[in-house]
Amino acid sequence: MPWYRAGSVAVTNGSAIVTGAGTDFVGNTQAGEAFLGPDGREYEISGVQSATQLTIIPAYQGASAGGQAYGIQPTASFARDLAILAAQLLNTFGAVRDGVGQGLFPDGSLAAPAMRFAADQDTGLRRVANNVLALTTGGQDILTAGTYVGIGTGSPLHKLHVNNSNNDPTFMLAGNNNNGLGVGVRADGFPAILSFSGSGMAFGGGLGGVAVEYGRFDNAGNMLIGTPFGTKHTVRKDGAEGSSVFEVYNGFTVFNSTGLGWNQAGATVWLTKNITTNRTINAAGTINASGADYAEYMFKSAGCGIIAKGDVCGVDQDGKLTKTWADAVSFVIKSTDPSLVGGDTWGAHLPPKPDEPTPEPIAPVFPTSPFNGADEASLTAWQVAYPALVAAYNAEQAVYQAEHAAWQQATEAYAVALAEWEQDLEAARQCVDRIAFCGQVPCNVTGDFDVGDYIIAAANGAGIKAIAVKPDAITLPQYMRRIGKVWAIRDGRAWIDVQHG
Repeated sequence: MPWYRAGSVAVTNGSAIVTGAGTDFVGNTQAGEAFLGPDGREYEISGVQSATQLTIIPAYQGASAGGQAYGIQPTASFARDLAILAAQLLNTFGAVRDGVGQGLFPDGSLAAPAMRFAADQDTGLRRVANNVLALTTGGQDILTAGTYVGIGTGSPLHKLHVNNSNNDPTFMLAGNNNNGLGVGVRADGFPAILSFSGSGMAFGGGLGGVAVEYGRFDNAGNMLIGTPFGTKHTVRKDGAEGSSVFEVYNGFTVFNSTGLGWNQAGATVWLTKNITTNRTINAAGTINASGADYAEYMFKSAGCGIIAKGDVCGVDQDGKLTKTWADAVSFVIKSTDPSLVGGDTWGAHLPPKPDEPTPEPIAPVFPTSPFNGADEASLTAWQVAYPALVAAYNAEQAVYQAEHAAWQQATEAYAVALAEWEQDLEAARQCVDRIAFCGQVPCNVTGDFDVGDYIIAAANGAGIKAIAVKPDAITLPQYMRRIGKVWAIRDGRAWIDVQHG
């Protein structure tokens, strides 16, 4: 059985508590297994408190650290326990296997369907005739399925025949707790396989006799698949590293990956990486971009200030950008329109971007009387139930008010935390700039230039400027300071192919 290594852990010297990030200790480990700590020692797991916390024996002996790799080694008792349980299962259900387990059922009757319930003997499933099944409740066939399907009739005349001899509607868009349409029932009794409610529209299916939600459109317009919570369109499918999450046949596939590492500055798409190969995208064809150069982020020296696109600047002995001629040992050009930017780790020291609060809670709806034209019995039943409905509403309202106050507080705290985080991010961004390392870049040249001229760095007082030199006039020291060669003039600017002396 493979070791469990998902996510990372934080450990403290002398403490028995191990805190996880991106972990699921509850579903993947148990007391008695071995914890291989970041210090290389093995510890016994004494307890699992949650998906992100467990305790070890003895207390952690290594140095305190966070974001560390670890391993959890399963014990050999899994195979033994499984064998014992399998033997017990076979012994217990042997008779079932040899009887109804082979799918051999009697036809049954209205009073005793072939498949029925111990506490309700006249409700279940029976065979009416060849190739005809019936769902029976209370000794009556309420659904018959053969060549035709009948609801409320044992002799359907159409592909779907619904018969209703009562005055109530045959099909009704209604449900409990302000739900508009329900098919299937959750464990708490509310529709879940398909339901309209204050929380949106949910879809799901049955699992072990209990309806399980698989996706929804929430009341904020978010499409959520694999999770009922989110503040944006979200698709979630947990699985092992490299397992398929989303696939378009003959198109593309998205795989599970746990490695992050992206810069958290604003972007259209953020993609994680595979922690084994460090790859994010494998492409069989070309990847096209509108930019014209490849750039990398470089840190600025103190006092460097703003570098305009297309300006030539220097690199000092510490490998930092400078606009001072005397400090420069090499010369580069500021990128204008990059198609790819490397070294985008300048914000890695910042904490994660604050998480948005959950969607705003939905206020409960006060009980309403039956629709106009309801019969006297319905009105009487509603009047009898009204006090209980109001009491339930009051209880729901109290819960809602507490949840809404907590949501309001979380929303305000999020706004403050986000502003502080964005301020720190911008401060970090001001310390770097994008420098072109190859490709086409428009260059800000001082003086005249022609196609074919070399662009070199030159002193501009204490600063740095770019000038053009003819190929037949350039000297070796000038060639060593070249930035590129003019191969086009567009809109009065020199476009150069980036070179570094």
